[in-house]
Amino acid sequence: MKKLDLKDIMNVGIFVVVYYVAFFASICLGYFPPAMAILSLISGLVCGIPFMLFLTKIKKPACLLLFGIICGLISLAMGSGALPLIFAVVLSAIGEILLYCFKYVPSAKYIIVYIVFTLWNVGYGLRLMLASSSTYIESLNDSYGEEYVGAMLDSVFSFGFAASVLICAVGGLLGGILGYFVFRKHFVKSKV
Repeated sequence: MKKLDLKDIMNVGIFVVVYYVAFFASICLGYFPPAMAILSLISGLVCGIPFMLFLTKIKKPACLLLFGIICGLISLAMGSGALPLIFAVVLSAIGEILLYCFKYVPSAKYIIVYIVFTLWNVGYGLRLMLASSSTYIESLNDSYGEEYVGAMLDSVFSFGFAASVLICAVGGLLGGILGYFVFRKHFVKSKV
């Protein structure tokens, strides 16, 4: 197996920036509490294009894992807690296994890799669902106000955890399909 070189690491860094800008722009809709329940669907759809392009560019193991670690660390640095980081690392590792099984040859199967990776968004929702700590809720209330936090939590809890995972997976599926069709020529060209 080939080892990562500086060019690979720079590629990962560039795609993390593009992905995270799209991700951050889509999760900003969370400031509207009714949209909180479907944020993972929206971000999965929006981030599909840059992520699928990223998958066409990587040919070596560990690129996706590095991508996931960096995304998780950015989330941790932005105050999202450890759950998104843990989910990002575990799910990007599973994505690496899938890429290895697909022999790093871009194809429509890469949509599965994107669906798996997109599930890291569940870490954000799970953090809120586990927010039984009155200190955490109090800090949210101080920052955003009790009415907003109440509406946000009602929106998040309205579907439940299993539905949140399903919504996230559907976002990954739709985003993966969109990204695949936008960059289909890259997937087809890679097969030759």
